[in-house]
Amino acid sequence: MSDRSSLDVSAEKIGHAWKESAYYDDAERWTKTIFWNPETIFSKLFSRLDLTTVIELACGRGRHAEQIASQCGSLLVVDIHEENIDFCKSRLAHHRNVSYLKNNGYEFSGIPNNSMTSIYCYDAMVHFSPDLVENYLKETARVLAPGGMALYHHSNYDAPNTTSYGANPHARNHMTFDLFSEYARNAGLLIEESHPIKWARVDDLDRVTLLRLRALSSEVDTGSREASEQQSRASALIQSEPNML
Repeated sequence: MSDRSSLDVSAEKIGHAWKESAYYDDAERWTKTIFWNPETIFSKLFSRLDLTTVIELACGRGRHAEQIASQCGSLLVVDIHEENIDFCKSRLAHHRNVSYLKNNGYEFSGIPNNSMTSIYCYDAMVHFSPDLVENYLKETARVLAPGGMALYHHSNYDAPNTTSYGANPHARNHMTFDLFSEYARNAGLLIEESHPIKWARVDDLDRVTLLRLRALSSEVDTGSREASEQQSRASALIQSEPNML
């Protein structure tokens, strides 16, 4: 099986459960009070992003995009499901700076190289299989502009090989910080900061990681190193569970 065929299989497997989900409605209750509470690590790191040209990966029904669209120069919301894109087109219609892209579940298809100042993904990558995470990190390095950064909320759960991700706590897929760091490094990304976080009362189930392009081959990945020690860029395109942080 080719790499793309394998990625297609993974994207279909992971995406299927989120085509229709009660969680979309459930999570609306917590969007302002918990997800975008200014005291959360994600919100604090999000404030460091350059919001000139922004991608939201796996936008779902647009609950996060609605919170930040007015802050962005332009915002491109990306999702594997046409149903979610259509929902967002209706929900976000009053934001003229928002555009929409249905992708294949593992690429930023059609987005020019070095065109985006920021990318973020909140409450979605936690479910992605490692091969999807790895490919999205490669794509992140491709589309980020010099100085651009990405903020990803991802799994920190070292899942047994014998279980389906849906059987893991809060449907977290397998990911460790060491593996995420390796994928980031190989993609040419530097970890600025990474923090383990509690989710729905499960300590350290997830991580929030801020990355940027490595400017020089000799540049030291201090964020990755420090976190490991603690626990071992477009304008052309652009016109349920509470988070217990």
